Amino acid sequence: MILDNINLNLLRIFESVCRNGSMTKAAHEIHLTQSGVSQNIKNLEDLLGLALFDRVKGKTIPTPKGHELFLVVKKQLGELENTLAHLLDEDFVLKGEIHLGVPIEYGNSFVLPLAAQFSQIHPKVSFKFFYGHASQMNHMILKGELDFAIVDSFHLDNQIETFEVGYEVHTLCGSKKYLSKFGVPSMTKEFLSRLDYVTYLEGAPVLTGWFQHHLKKCYFEGRVKATLMDVQGVAQLVAHGLGVGVLPKHVVEKRLKAGSDLYVFGQEMNPLYNRLSLASLKGRTLSFQVKAFVEHLQSNLKSLPQ
Repeated sequence: MILDNINLNLLRIFESVCRNGSMTKAAHEIHLTQSGVSQNIKNLEDLLGLALFDRVKGKTIPTPKGHELFLVVKKQLGELENTLAHLLDEDFVLKGEIHLGVPIEYGNSFVLPLAAQFSQIHPKVSFKFFYGHASQMNHMILKGELDFAIVDSFHLDNQIETFEVGYEVHTLCGSKKYLSKFGVPSMTKEFLSRLDYVTYLEGAPVLTGWFQHHLKKCYFEGRVKATLMDVQGVAQLVAHGLGVGVLPKHVVEKRLKAGSDLYVFGQEMNPLYNRLSLASLKGRTLSFQVKAFVEHLQSNLKSLPQ
């Protein structure tokens, strides 16, 4: 086995250099000299017959193969540390960093507060959040850059598995002042066709989903006045009368409480649910801290009013 020729300490030093992005910082962390760290990294590269780092203008940057090795070593060393502590009956403390992706608005409103709550219980766990839409999360999960992500309805790669953890209600709304120019608001095709629209994401998939759900239309045909990839940006343009748009119900409710004059279409009708799922790479072993946080999310997100 290749492992027969590799001292575990070499992998510990390698992981520290990658995580810190510097041999000097790694040397300080593991109480070695900078030259000692450098020599150990050279020994590991010689044993593997691989260049694990590029040295560019004084910076130590993992090569693609070095980054791939780091992702595995980081996870396995963390699990080994936690398992040994557990087997030795020491106080079992969750620790380590969790990398997760979230949609901006849903993440800020629901996931981040639960992360803060979890951190109060497990103070040695830290988080690294990445904001973006599902297609970006799909790419990052496949590259191993995320432990998991919260995504909405999106066709993910077949190497990714999902578990529903919550939802938000999508509503079509507009400024009452803006809508008053067109008469009494209604859910008819005639009325809706006279309006301008603000869309979230290119191609208006969210608006299309709303029209499919409520009007059985297979695509959206309205006049688009603006397209942007930020829910609060859509809310701002809608509130200021540029057009109407689809917003999560929890965003609309906050704006109504703050005094906005928004009108919500079809409030009494069958609501449109945007299902939120936890997405992770199939077959990937999750660390103790990630598993615990996933359980925390699963037990709390579904009970939230959204």
